[in-house]
Amino acid sequence: MNQLPLSKKSQTFIENLRIYLFSCGKKTNEIDEITDELEVHLYEAEKENKSVEHIIGSSPKEYMEQISGEMSFDVRGWAKYVPIIILGAFSGIVLKDIVFGGFQYSLVELIGYPLVCIVLLLAYMWTFRHISSHNFSKAKEFFFLYLVSFLSIAMFVGLMFLPNYIESPIIMHGYYGNLIVASMAISFLIGISIWSKTIVSIVLPIFYIVPEYLVGFTDLSVGNQLWISSLIMYALIGAYLFFEMKRTSTSAK
Repeated sequence: MNQLPLSKKSQTFIENLRIYLFSCGKKTNEIDEITDELEVHLYEAEKENKSVEHIIGSSPKEYMEQISGEMSFDVRGWAKYVPIIILGAFSGIVLKDIVFGGFQYSLVELIGYPLVCIVLLLAYMWTFRHISSHNFSKAKEFFFLYLVSFLSIAMFVGLMFLPNYIESPIIMHGYYGNLIVASMAISFLIGISIWSKTIVSIVLPIFYIVPEYLVGFTDLSVGNQLWISSLIMYALIGAYLFFEMKRTSTSAK
C-alpha cells in the first residue's frame, strides 16, 4: 500500500515495530499486514488530532510485546535464514583468510565459527529488539550497538586463540584447493545477493577485506594497520547503511 502521510513520531514507531517483530522471528508477510493496519489506525487518529499513545497506549514496549505474543514464530523461515546467515558470514571469513594466507583451519575453529555466528545472531536480535522497544537517545542506541560489535570482535579474536589451548586436527588446502574454496565462497555470496535482491552480501566482504589489504602496503606498524583498517571498515559500513536508509526513505515517498 502507498505510505500514508503520518507524523514523524508515528512513522518512527511503525519502523521500530517492524524491527522488533522481525527480531522476534515473525513472518515478514504477517509483519507487513500488522504494520499496514496500524498505519491506517494512526492516520485516522491523527486526522482527529489524537496522539500515537491513543492507539498504542503509554508503553511502546508493552504494545510490541502484546502484538508479538499474538503472532507465531516463523520456524520454517528462520530454519532457512540461519544456515544462509552462517554460511554467508563464514564465506566472508574464508575469503579473507585465503587472501591473506590460505585456507587453514583447525577442527576447533570449524566447529567454533558456526557457534559464534549463532550466538552473535541472537545477540544482535536481542539488541535490535531492545533498542526498538525503548525511546533511547541516539547516544544510548550507539552504546548498545557498540557493545554487541565489541562482543563480535571479542568472540572472533577468542576463537583465533582457542586452537593454542585445544589441540585438534588442522585442515589446509594448497593453491588449487584455495582457488576452489574461494570460488565457492564468491558464488555463494553472489547467490545470496540475487536471492535477497540486495548487494549487502557482496559489499560487506569487500569492506571486510579490501581496507586491511590496502593498508597492508603502508609502512605502519601491525597494530596501527589493524585499527586503521578496522576504522575504515566501520566507516564504510556506516556510510553504506546511511545510504541505504536514505534510499529506502526516498523510494517510500
